[in-house]
Amino acid sequence: MRFILFIIALFCADGAAAQTELRHDSSRTATRSFNPASLKAWSADKDFQYNRKMEPPKSIWTRFWEWVWGKIGEILSTEGGATAFKTVLILLSVLVLCFFIYRLTGMNKAGLFKRNTGDVSGYSITDEDIHSINFDQAIEEAIQNNNFRLAVRLLYLQSLKRLTDKNLINWQLNKTNIAYVQELQGSSYQPFFSNLTLQFESNWYGDVPIDETEFNAVREQFNQFNRQLV
Repeated sequence: MRFILFIIALFCADGAAAQTELRHDSSRTATRSFNPASLKAWSADKDFQYNRKMEPPKSIWTRFWEWVWGKIGEILSTEGGATAFKTVLILLSVLVLCFFIYRLTGMNKAGLFKRNTGDVSGYSITDEDIHSINFDQAIEEAIQNNNFRLAVRLLYLQSLKRLTDKNLINWQLNKTNIAYVQELQGSSYQPFFSNLTLQFESNWYGDVPIDETEFNAVREQFNQFNRQLV
């Protein structure tokens, strides 16, 4: 029954729609166009370029370095400027090299090629005949003068003498420290003496400052090593 009523209502609606009069819109329409020159001008305006990536404002520091590198670029673009720049680099390289030589060789600040001799009561490290040094006296005098760097060197030379007296190394005046370490290869003394060598070279050639507390700790290490040689 509901289906029949639905069909009847549908036919009635179609009939009403057929009787509706279609009206024709006869009003005028105005066609508008865009000026190509204006479009080009607007598209070139940055305020209307929404797809571009916005960069944050540069800091004063960034602008300073841009200015510096710009000036360097201007200098290097000329033949004279490039030559001067290379000369400065060479001088800086020489100064850096001299500084490292100074640090490694322990040269005195009083002169570039004057080595720190560390004289104590007539003893000079340039006279390193370990068989002619009174180590106990020289070490104590270095400690009294607060010259702990020299005291560490004397402790090292004293250990070299004791190794030589036991025929464990062949001491020579111009022999390197690493050569003595290598001569002890295979012996129980080699690891301990290698650590003492590193400690000595750090304090002497590296010119590392050492105070009394640190020296006492280093001295105890040498004493332990010397007790092994007894």
